[in-house]
Amino acid sequence: MNTIGEIGIKELASEYGTPLYVYDEQKLTANYHRLKSALDKYYTRNSIHFATKSNNNIEVLKSFKKAGSRVEASSPMEILIAEAAGFSGDDIFYNGNYESVEDFEFISSRSSMKINLDDISSFDRLFKATKELPERISFRINPGVGRGGFEGITTAGSDAKFGIPYEMAKHAYRKAKEAGVKRFGIHMMTGSNNLEPYYFAEAVDKLMMIAHDVFSELDIAPEFVNIGGGFGVPYYDEESELDVDLMARLISETFIERCQKYGFGSPELILEPGRYLIANAGYLISQVTGVKDSYRKFIGLDAGMGTIARPSLYGAFHRIKAYDNSNPEERVNICGQYCENSDILAKGISLPKLAEGDLVTILDAGAYCYVMASSYNSRPIPAEVMVSSGKHKLIRRRETFDDFMNLYNF
Repeated sequence: MNTIGEIGIKELASEYGTPLYVYDEQKLTANYHRLKSALDKYYTRNSIHFATKSNNNIEVLKSFKKAGSRVEASSPMEILIAEAAGFSGDDIFYNGNYESVEDFEFISSRSSMKINLDDISSFDRLFKATKELPERISFRINPGVGRGGFEGITTAGSDAKFGIPYEMAKHAYRKAKEAGVKRFGIHMMTGSNNLEPYYFAEAVDKLMMIAHDVFSELDIAPEFVNIGGGFGVPYYDEESELDVDLMARLISETFIERCQKYGFGSPELILEPGRYLIANAGYLISQVTGVKDSYRKFIGLDAGMGTIARPSLYGAFHRIKAYDNSNPEERVNICGQYCENSDILAKGISLPKLAEGDLVTILDAGAYCYVMASSYNSRPIPAEVMVSSGKHKLIRRRETFDDFMNLYNF
C-alpha cells in the first residue's frame, strides 16, 4: 500500500513524521451518505449522530457536520468539543454513564440537547444537580442480551455495565414523569461491530416491545427511539461488509410496524454510529525501527500500544500493509516500543520481508484508535492529518516535550 486518498504515503511520512494518523475525508463523507441514503429510502424521519467517542478530532467532526450529520457526546468535554465543531442544541445527543453531580451541573445547562440517562440513580443525580429538570429525557435500556465483535466491546447483557435492566425501565420512566418531565425518548445499544443485518432488526423489535410495555401503562409516547450504534466494518480480509441497504430496510420495516401496532405515531429514529462512519477512513502510518530474530521473528514499529491500544486492550485485529510488497513474505509478530509484553499489534501474520526504515500502514484506524492513545513511557501522541481532493493538512500536531512540561505547576 503506497497511497491514501491519492497522496503518497512516503510524502505524508516525510512531511509529518511517523507514527502518523491519516484520515480520508472523501471516504468518511461517502460512508455517511451511504448510510443516510439507505435510511431515507425506507423511513425519512431519521437522524444520524456521529459518536464523538470514536474520533474526537474537531476537523473530523466538522467534516461530518458539513455532510449533514449530527453528533453524540458521552462526557462534558465531548459536548464542548462538539460545540467547538459547530454543533449545538438538538444536534447533540448526550449519552454518558456514572456521571458525577458536577457533570450533571454542566449537562443540565445544555437543556436543549437530547439527554439520555444510564440508570435511575443517574436521574437522581441529575435532579440533585439542577433546580429545573430538562423537558425531555430518555433512558438507556439493557435488554439482558448483547453481542460484540470482541468480548471487551459488548455493551449489553447481564455482565455489561451499561443501561437499566429492562425489568426496571417502567419504574425509571414513572419516576421521571412524576418529577415533572414531560417529553420522552428511549435508547438501547446492544453490541458493537456487528456485520449481520438481521441482528439490528431483532434489536429494534426488542426495544419497541419494551417501549410499549413502559409507555402504554404510563400513557406517554416516545418522541424518539435511539437504537444506538454497533454497525460493523470488516477487520479481516475474509469478512464481508455490512449490507447497509438490507439493514436499513429491515430496521425500518420493523420500526414502522411496531409504531403502528403500539400507536406511537412516527417518532424520530436515531442512530449513533462511530466505527461504521470513520474506521475505514483512518490509517496509521508507522516506520520499522527494529527487526529481531528471537524465538519468534519480531518486527518493531514506532507505533505500539500507546499509539493504537485496541490489540493489547481486548485482542482486536488490524490489517497491516507494507509499503513495498515486492519482497517474499514471512510470518512475523508486529510489536511496538513500549515496555510491556502485551505491546503486540499482531501475531503470526504474513508480510513481505521488512527492514529498518521501511513503512507500514495499519488499516481501519479511524475509530477508537487515536482517542485511546496515551503517552505511556513518555512517548508523544502522534499527529493527525486529513487528506481530501489530492491535498493534505495537519489537523492536530504531534505532542511535544513542552506539552508535557506545561502541565506541571512549578
